[in-house]
Amino acid sequence: MNLRQGTVGVGIIGAGIMGSSHAASAVGDPRVRLRAVAGLPRETAVRLAETYRIAIVTDDYTELLADPSIDLVIVATPDHLHAEICLAALAAGKHVLVEKPLTTSLAEADRILALERESAGTLMVSFNHRWIPAYAQAHAEITAGRIGRPRLAYARKNDRIHVPTTMLSWSERTTCAWFLSSHDMDLVGWFLGARPVRVYASAVSGVLRDRGIDTPDAIQAQVTYEGGAVATFESCWIYPDAFPTMTDSFIEVVGERGVIQLPRVDDQLQLTTDDGHEYPRLSIGADLHGRRGGAVTAAQQHMIDCILQDHRPLVDPQSSRDVIALLEAVHRSIESGQPEPL
Repeated sequence: MNLRQGTVGVGIIGAGIMGSSHAASAVGDPRVRLRAVAGLPRETAVRLAETYRIAIVTDDYTELLADPSIDLVIVATPDHLHAEICLAALAAGKHVLVEKPLTTSLAEADRILALERESAGTLMVSFNHRWIPAYAQAHAEITAGRIGRPRLAYARKNDRIHVPTTMLSWSERTTCAWFLSSHDMDLVGWFLGARPVRVYASAVSGVLRDRGIDTPDAIQAQVTYEGGAVATFESCWIYPDAFPTMTDSFIEVVGERGVIQLPRVDDQLQLTTDDGHEYPRLSIGADLHGRRGGAVTAAQQHMIDCILQDHRPLVDPQSSRDVIALLEAVHRSIESGQPEPL
């Protein structure tokens, strides 16, 4: 490994949208040596390697795990493929940065956490919204007691219909709650400083099924937390494609003495031309004077810091497990029509 030289060898598994974003972030960090990319089909990995001059290209991720020059594996595959790769990477002694959610199964998450405790590697789920400045500041204000004890939260994250119908080839393997509310559930748990204990959820279907995609259009969940705080989570992905940004996002936290609101629909920039009106997405990933910036980059850099300085990550595995447990309970409640304990 390269850690004694102050550099981290990185391999990326998954050459799609998030794999490309992580590659753009990695090449801008002088502490990172981006060694390899694995992707299916292989052509996707070849294109990514050509763009970022990555030497090793494969369609077999186990080749990355056998490479001693790779210290950190970034898992950017579809959600339902995370578990097998994370387990294999930790067993190989690698550090792991995995896209959210950790898995789509609590049993798989527990296996990963158990192995991480025994492994030489460190695991972090890239809940990158914690590195969006407004959310980080909100957490600091809540922690400092500015709004008193949090009692109520509301979080909405809704996508254009382009996402499940065109952007994702695997939308039938997930739901809008897994794909969208996972971010908000991590943030709200972080803001409240409490774990969820009970959920009652409902789903609406029809629009996507009429297009041959068997997944809910929208999901709403009412969650009770330790200490009595309650939160509502809303996710849908049937907004019209004419909506000016891919994701409509809003969070509110009400405390005993104040309220914090986090509207993020326009990311502080509105652009209008003869072609239409749009809000370019800046906070997750953007080029800043020739270098990659944004929350994906900041989360990745935090993981590099943790590896080089032997620190535990901001996003601890247990809180990531709590998100999986909550999402499983959401889908149990949809099936049962009843409140479900965690």
